[in-house]
Amino acid sequence: MARDKGLYRRKDSPYWWINIVLPNGQRVQKSTRLVELSDAEEYLTNLKAEAYKAQRYGTTANHRWPEAVVRYLKENADKRTLKTDKIYLKQLDPYLSDKTLEEINMDALWPFIYARQEVGNANATINRHSEVVRRILHLARDEWGWIQRFPRIRMLKEPKKRIRFITREEADRLLEELPAHLRPVMQFALATGCRRSEILQMEWRRVDFDRRVAWLDHGTTKNSDGRGLPLNRDATLALRSVQGQDLHWCFTYEGKTMKQIGSAWQRALARAGIENFRFHDLRHTWASWHVMNGTSLQELMELGGWKSYEMVLRYAHLAPEQLASAAARIERRIEPVVPNTTFSLR
Repeated sequence: MARDKGLYRRKDSPYWWINIVLPNGQRVQKSTRLVELSDAEEYLTNLKAEAYKAQRYGTTANHRWPEAVVRYLKENADKRTLKTDKIYLKQLDPYLSDKTLEEINMDALWPFIYARQEVGNANATINRHSEVVRRILHLARDEWGWIQRFPRIRMLKEPKKRIRFITREEADRLLEELPAHLRPVMQFALATGCRRSEILQMEWRRVDFDRRVAWLDHGTTKNSDGRGLPLNRDATLALRSVQGQDLHWCFTYEGKTMKQIGSAWQRALARAGIENFRFHDLRHTWASWHVMNGTSLQELMELGGWKSYEMVLRYAHLAPEQLASAAARIERRIEPVVPNTTFSLR
């Protein structure tokens, strides 16, 4: 009966899901984030009523920005970056709290943008605020049925993303300066491209030496998706060097799991003479070494767990020689010189 109403359950979710065409012709297929059927039915009824009102009267209720923020935070309570979103929304509040959703556009955002620029915020930081606004307005139009039109929210121009990597000689120098408990951490980072949190949360139950693989569980990566890690010789040696120190965690310090790298990293960098280098740059170094040694961008995307091809294009310029065969396709063929001809190569 519930499915006849447009509600259904999925095996991989505890919530009721909607799959229905609303009175205004919009198809909605999403989770209600509600466990009880009665709550899901009430939610669906309200959704239909809002869509009917919009179709009947050509407008929607004048939902205000604070109302949309509350709903967004409630529906995204398990979002990994919600804490950051809350900071952005708090900073936006003085500029948007008195507005309806229909009133929010670039004209409404420019005073906020100018104010943030005056206090020294970079365009990239300001754009992260605007992205939250865009996300809420998208939800208001596509899922909540609160607005009919989505305004154009323009992003400010950002500089190219920073790529900082070190040479193998610099890496060896840094390894020599690191304390013993951090060396295998860095070795594993250079061998797998894993992020700091992914390495420090690595458990022995997710390592299979026989198959030479490890895996990151769902919820332990930046995008929350799990991924497999092929273990090359360097990664295997890093893990073998700490095997037996703890029954649960792979990388520990004084019998406890490491929460952060600490100041020992900065001191080692200073002793090694390496400047402007973060721990995350080990991931850039791993990716750069791969591309410079012939790994394709498609392979790199799969190895690193990136979701979009654009994320790995930043490394493409490091291996121009891979395009040599393509460049040669249009070169002029060198033919035998024929006597008494005016042909010459230019």
